Amino acid sequence: MSWIRFLYRRHWDQERARELEAYLETETDENIARGMSPQEARYAAHRKLGNTTRIREEIYRMNSLGWIENFFQDVRFALRMLRKSPGFTAVAVFTLALGIGATTAIFTVVNAVLLRPLPYPHPEQLVIVQEILENFGPTPFAYVSEFAAWRDQSRILSPVAAYTESWFNLTGGGDPERITAGLATSSFFSSLGVHPVIGRLFLPEEDHAGGPLVALLSEPLWRSRYAGDPSVVGRGVTLDGEVYTVVGVLPRNFVVPAPFHHDFAIWVPLIASATGPGNSWREQTMGVVQVIGRLKPGGSLEAARSELNTILRSTRAGGPGGWVKGVILSTWQEQTTEKSRLSLLLFLGAVGFLLLIACANVANLLLARAASRQKEITVRLAVGAGRTRIVRQLLTESTLLALLGGLLGLLLARWGKDLLVAFMSPNLPALGPVVLDYRVLVFSLILAALTGIAFGMAPAFRASRVSLNEVLKEASRSTSESRSGLLLRNLLVMGETALAMMLLVGAGLLFRSFLRVRGIDMGFKSGNVLCMTVDLTASQYATPKAQLDFFQQVMEKIRGLEGVQAVAGSSCPPLGIRTMSATTALRVEGQLVEVPDARTTAVSPDYFRAMGIALTQGRYFTEADGATSASVAIVDESFARRYCPGERCLGGRIGSWVRRKDVLTIVGIVANARDSADAAPHPKVYLPFAQASEPFMTVLVRTAGDSRRWVAAVRAQVASVDKDQPPHDMMTLDELRSQSLTPRRVNMLLVGVFAALGLILACVGIYGVVSYSVSQRAHEIGVRMALGAERADVLSFIVRQGLSVTLGGVVLGLIGARLLTRFLSSLLYGVKATDSPTFAAVAILLVVVAILANFLPARRATKVDPMVALRYE
Repeated sequence: MSWIRFLYRRHWDQERARELEAYLETETDENIARGMSPQEARYAAHRKLGNTTRIREEIYRMNSLGWIENFFQDVRFALRMLRKSPGFTAVAVFTLALGIGATTAIFTVVNAVLLRPLPYPHPEQLVIVQEILENFGPTPFAYVSEFAAWRDQSRILSPVAAYTESWFNLTGGGDPERITAGLATSSFFSSLGVHPVIGRLFLPEEDHAGGPLVALLSEPLWRSRYAGDPSVVGRGVTLDGEVYTVVGVLPRNFVVPAPFHHDFAIWVPLIASATGPGNSWREQTMGVVQVIGRLKPGGSLEAARSELNTILRSTRAGGPGGWVKGVILSTWQEQTTEKSRLSLLLFLGAVGFLLLIACANVANLLLARAASRQKEITVRLAVGAGRTRIVRQLLTESTLLALLGGLLGLLLARWGKDLLVAFMSPNLPALGPVVLDYRVLVFSLILAALTGIAFGMAPAFRASRVSLNEVLKEASRSTSESRSGLLLRNLLVMGETALAMMLLVGAGLLFRSFLRVRGIDMGFKSGNVLCMTVDLTASQYATPKAQLDFFQQVMEKIRGLEGVQAVAGSSCPPLGIRTMSATTALRVEGQLVEVPDARTTAVSPDYFRAMGIALTQGRYFTEADGATSASVAIVDESFARRYCPGERCLGGRIGSWVRRKDVLTIVGIVANARDSADAAPHPKVYLPFAQASEPFMTVLVRTAGDSRRWVAAVRAQVASVDKDQPPHDMMTLDELRSQSLTPRRVNMLLVGVFAALGLILACVGIYGVVSYSVSQRAHEIGVRMALGAERADVLSFIVRQGLSVTLGGVVLGLIGARLLTRFLSSLLYGVKATDSPTFAAVAILLVVVAILANFLPARRATKVDPMVALRYE
């Protein structure tokens, strides 16, 4: 009934009015019967009944949802007040939209990566199995033999599936291209609940030795190469010279959770590929896969780990499994997001600081606005409004501001989310699309409401505690702001200054770390060097001689291009996607020394000249270092210092990983060359490519100008040798180095942007407080100048007062930064989390900016005309 009265108040109120009018008429008639005149009778009836309007209000309040009515009254009044101050409303809403929008955008990514479950049935049951290897620790892989035992014997995990990545040359039906492929058991797709767009998934008999060669296409490949033709099912595709029958197409939203993005263009059965000639070198030499399992209902991670360890102990005797010391189980989502969790939480904390700075700014605006509305609030209190009602009204205004800012912020987040994801994608795992789902909408709504209450509480309570006598005095129009009001505003400025300080210190540390990494001498000349990698089809180039002949022909043809200064090849160049390490043995004067961490790579004779790696002793490789000549090697200075201390390294011998019974004679020592900028250099052993040929090579082309101009010509030369061997990953060495620094660049730039916005908002806050203080103290300043104060004295006085607040915030910010930056340690390189120069530079920057923010209103204060300021208002 209350809701009905609320919705139909006018009709209900008219009925009450008619009832009261009927009572008045009855009472009037009775008074006339007693001998009164009609006018006297009517007056007496009204006097007996009382104020009919107030009676109707009391009846309505007692018999309806009056608080809802009051709420809508507050909202309507708040809208009118905000409409009367468009400038204030626009500044406050935009400031809040900036903070809420940035926070919502970051939370959208955090929600998609850390909070949203994997897009599979019962994702909490999906676990990933990692092995612990002796001398290496946890690895993301497991050996195929152990996977088979777990699959057949586990009773807690069902099913147990495996997958890995590989690469194939796709030929036929268009231009040849190098594609990323997934190799998976049939149980892999069933455990994830995947349904193909067309066709079917793998059958159990297809992932066993001798099974048919079948393939599943990804939807992007199906549409780009086959124009979405449904008849592709049943047709053949040629991968590394082998024909695979297409049995289905996977949906576009199928994503394999991984720490980094892998766009799998095609999937083939794992075991069938492992037995066929089209298998990649990784599976042939390593025999490792990534293992996932699904916990049965009631099963636990600890019970599954114990069971897998028991199975492992019974199967690891002999072979590579003897290195395995145990297994680690974790949920698939936890393992996938582990590498990005710290960065995302760092960004979320940074935007949280930015939002707090925005709230402090708006709170200061509301304090100034409340001070200018003291007369209005005092009159409302004087005519009977309670302090609670005043506080509620002002909180309604602040919450309405926050909701408007939240709506605008949500629009900004929706627009900026895609830009943010594109920018952060190198740091994000593969987990599907990032969308504004219901969690983000609820988060944005709650954030806006809490923000409105947070920044509106202090101004509301401050405004409601006014002195009626003082404010109603005519002289009070010219009084300055009270000490408590000024103190509150200064505390807010101090707080936002401290928050800006912490953001700036974090950004400064990341910036210095990035500069350190970028400034590292890599040991080679990366300018004007074009890289491309060619992986040969094993069925066509099955022998080392055939492989070597192909690469020699390619390099010879590229060398003949105009503007090409040098051409070389390497199996594992610096900054490349391939690295190889081998445990070798160094024989020096009859002593055998273990070399556990040397990186071994095969290079062409011109490699060191093309890369600009200096020779310090001995000689380079020559064409004479062929397959039938004595085995030789070149080592770097790091190898020589570590394994030949105080000895003559030239002439020393290394056990060969290529020819197990052979030894390599060291014929040269070259300068160190790093594999990556932010990793410690490993000792290196270089082998002639003719003596350690691989079915792949990265060709490096040094040109006379911008290397990108030679891309088409280089690609054409490779095609002229064999059009079915497509080059891939064509980019310059400078681009490769820049790409390797992308994760650090993303962290630095994002935190830097938030810090810059925080600095701007803090400056606006300082300027606003000082400017408002100057306007409030115009009378005082006029008195000072009338008594003889110089303009320089007034300027210095105001700047000193404003700067003292800023210095307090800087000190608090330094303390806070000292406590918080230790969480950045894992993201820094060559810089300590307590780096004094960074702290000092940021403090000086903030003080200088604060001086400028104080100077402008202080300079305006010196132009106050004493006569105007002293005139009676």
